[in-house]
Amino acid sequence: MKRLLAVVLIFAISFSLFSDPIEFEYEPYAEDEFPLWTYELRRAESIFFGSLVITFPLSMAAYNIAANLGMNTPDEAYKQVLQQALWASGASLAIVLVDWIIGKASG
Repeated sequence: MKRLLAVVLIFAISFSLFSDPIEFEYEPYAEDEFPLWTYELRRAESIFFGSLVITFPLSMAAYNIAANLGMNTPDEAYKQVLQQALWASGASLAIVLVDWIIGKASG
């Protein structure tokens, strides 16, 4: 098996060494190349995953406070982490929705 893999790798490397380089010219994106919803989706994605850095530790702290105050929590640790992740995802989604609403309202 190792010899076959070595032969395939040598074969692939030999093709890459003796092939002609691919030449292409850079073309900047046109202003109307992508529809507006793709920009909005990219913004929402960046805000969602960027806010997870803040919402996940905050949701962990809120979950621990609620558990200490008597909230029913599962015994398994992985279920607790999944609930905390759900809380953090919900908070990040709320931030994204607020940003989108503010963007639509302002213009």
